[in-house]
Amino acid sequence: MTGLKRLAAFLRSPHHAWLALLTLGIGLASANVPGMIAAAAAYALGWIFLPDSNRFRRWLSRKQDGEATVENADEIARFEAERQGVYRQLSRDGRNAYDTLATAISEIRRNAGEGEASHAGRLGQMAWTYLRLLLTRETLERFCHEENSSNIEGEVATVRGEVGELEEKLALAENRGDAAGAGQDARLLQSKRSRLDGLERHLEKVRQAEADLALTRAEIERLVDSVRLVRADLVTRRDPDALGGELDRATAHFHRTRDWLRDLEFDQTSADIPDELTATVPVELAG
Repeated sequence: MTGLKRLAAFLRSPHHAWLALLTLGIGLASANVPGMIAAAAAYALGWIFLPDSNRFRRWLSRKQDGEATVENADEIARFEAERQGVYRQLSRDGRNAYDTLATAISEIRRNAGEGEASHAGRLGQMAWTYLRLLLTRETLERFCHEENSSNIEGEVATVRGEVGELEEKLALAENRGDAAGAGQDARLLQSKRSRLDGLERHLEKVRQAEADLALTRAEIERLVDSVRLVRADLVTRRDPDALGGELDRATAHFHRTRDWLRDLEFDQTSADIPDELTATVPVELAG
């Protein structure tokens, strides 16, 4: 903590309240000029020495630790609530899939022995990423089922053909000098072109969603395989010290998965959850 921050903390501390009471308060109570001058001097000296005293530093350290504990508890509660919210949005199959992976990760945590604490955060990150991927997959599946790209492609082709026909019809009307007919055709052509533009943009979004769905499914499979590999390696080698290296390989590009999820229009979950937070909560959830 910087000197200015320590002084600001001192100003709000009970140490300052007592200093002011025992110096300025007594000086005012003395009702004489020498007494008030002495009190003011003592008050100023208190500001010089007390903020750097061991007693005040210990008090400030305990206060900051307490505030950090409360803040951390609030963060854990918010994270727990968000996880439960995502879990409840999943279908029964989605919840079963998460439960299976969470059980495997919990088993890895238990078997990791003394090294568990250093790996718990990354294992928790894997569980949280998997939970987010499951929700993203189900959201994209519903959207892609309702908005089939092949159907939209058919609509685009139909409207594009109508636009072409209207362009030819408008050109003929203008060549004939049919101002009324040309005006009607021009307005209809403008409407069709506007619809074609909207359909093409919609088709682009649907195709992107279908590509995102394919990638989401692949990421889910890869994450599950990674957890299975870590668990199998830990069981067969029975070497908790090797868990760190295996986790490094398994999570080598999970940060890219989290970045990708963060940019998804369909994902509204928190991406930047620190390892210190995921390490403190059990990965298994109750429905």
